Amino acid sequence: MARTANDTRDKLILHGQRLFAEQGVFRVPLRLVVDEAGQKNASALHYHFGGREGLLQAIIERHNETIEPERAEILANIHADGRTGDIAELVRAVVLPFARKLDTGEGREFLRIVAQLSDLFDSWQLQSPQTPGQAQAAFVMLAAALGDVPLRVRHERITMFLMLVSNALALRARQIELGRTLHVSNDAFIVNLVDMSVGALQSPSSATDD
Repeated sequence: MARTANDTRDKLILHGQRLFAEQGVFRVPLRLVVDEAGQKNASALHYHFGGREGLLQAIIERHNETIEPERAEILANIHADGRTGDIAELVRAVVLPFARKLDTGEGREFLRIVAQLSDLFDSWQLQSPQTPGQAQAAFVMLAAALGDVPLRVRHERITMFLMLVSNALALRARQIELGRTLHVSNDAFIVNLVDMSVGALQSPSSATDD
């Protein structure tokens, strides 16, 4: 019985993830997810996840099981080497584990979902299930490394950095899925994304906290 319940849960996550990526997190009818997962019981999704938000959180947690440990290791090395003020290293800590999701179909679906959650990016300083602990630690360290930038502007820069990275990776994921011609390899794309992010974060600020 437990195996059957787990199988049902996994099917709902996988089909929900695909539909959320293709049609939109907040546009897909939950009944369609249930049907695509081959479930005859219309209440199966609500039983396992409580609703749309619960299913979305389960998808995010599924991928963070690989993202967060890798990011934790990178941040630990940064601390050990005394490079907590190195913006380039901190940007890599955010981008590299995330970008690795480009390598699989499921990962690319995840990237396309995350880009749809941009309304949440401005809350990166708040502890929440949508902001995993290691990611938040990297954001806080990045903000501290931008010491010459006014405090509120720092917050805005981290938010814009998240938008740049998530949207760039989502677009790349979609291009791969559609079989589009890619002008550079994934490795070159990721290096360039890191370079652009570092440049944007480090650019001189004319803004104030007003």
